[in-house]
Amino acid sequence: MANDVSTAYDSAWDDESFFKKVESLTEEKYPDFSKTLNMAFIGKVSSGKSSLINAFLKRDRADILAAVGGKSGVTTKLKKFQLDDRVRLIDSPGLDDVRSENSQVTKEFLENIDVGVLVVTGSSDGTQKKYIDDLRPSCSRIFVVLNKIDQWDRNTPSTLEGIKEQWKTALHIDKIYPVCAFGYDPETKSDEPLDVRGVDELRIDIESFLQGQGKNILLARHMTEKQSYAIKIIASALVAVSSQVFLPGSAAFILATQVSAIASLYYLYNGKALAPKAAISLLPSFASEAIYSNVFLFVQSFIPPTGVIDIPAAIAAITTTVSMLATVNHFLATGAQLEEKQRLQEAFRTYKKQATQEVFFKIELEKLKNPDYIRETVKRFIIGQAIA
Repeated sequence: MANDVSTAYDSAWDDESFFKKVESLTEEKYPDFSKTLNMAFIGKVSSGKSSLINAFLKRDRADILAAVGGKSGVTTKLKKFQLDDRVRLIDSPGLDDVRSENSQVTKEFLENIDVGVLVVTGSSDGTQKKYIDDLRPSCSRIFVVLNKIDQWDRNTPSTLEGIKEQWKTALHIDKIYPVCAFGYDPETKSDEPLDVRGVDELRIDIESFLQGQGKNILLARHMTEKQSYAIKIIASALVAVSSQVFLPGSAAFILATQVSAIASLYYLYNGKALAPKAAISLLPSFASEAIYSNVFLFVQSFIPPTGVIDIPAAIAAITTTVSMLATVNHFLATGAQLEEKQRLQEAFRTYKKQATQEVFFKIELEKLKNPDYIRETVKRFIIGQAIA
């Protein structure tokens, strides 16, 4: 591998030109937080849409978004949930109810529905195909959910499989998601646990679709549990860095990846966009020595100034990246301020020591190209570190 080298710095770069290059690459990579996300949960009265929304957002009974009532038919008309300036959910028996309100908000919503979720229950009913036909012109993607599958718990597994096939035939669809979201009704006994099944698969597929639209972070922001999303952000950054270390001008690419990941973590926890320059200015804070007072000097602490990148240098860049992002995640998850430079440095040193001695330093570079492997490694690393 000694001949597998590349230039980390352009020989013509100085402090100022390097910073401008990092800024330029960061602008290209930076997540677009100005996008909007509209989701419509459509289905007959008493189909369990409200409970499904709560389960979908990983809510518990004490933190529900959509009210669930003991009497059937609680949601008899349109319910709107404005989660923030960019994210809206609608719970409605049908799009006709959305249209009938005739407000500017609903007009804009109908013109830009990213995800439509049709919720059905019980035995197949071909008349509900009208909901799909109504959603199709307005929706970028439609998902069909068979809710309340707990009603077949006492039957053989083939019963549910048969019901699913009947629905697929009746609605002319290829896939239906069998789910249960029981326990959000306030009249449910307090010692009765939530029975949530099948919702993870639905959520994963919707998030995968939204990722292709550059909108997955908008939804992740409103999930009660955020650590799994933070792990994905960090893992994706590591996969990128493992490829970038051998590129000409790798230092700038790596910093741009780190900065974009910091911005995504910041938005995940705070729901606010961190300006690229503000994110870049954080980087030297992770250096423990006073000499690393700017970005150019900081990057030389883990990319050798000789311009030669070998395997140890590549691992150093990777361990620095995971330690930096783990530190940012810890601060944001606990409500600490990123401006607390001394605490930031202390946490970073703790993560860096662990990553260097026990975790990422021992990983073969080829394995860093496997997203699933990296995600699990990052998960073990972050969960295993307890920083006061």
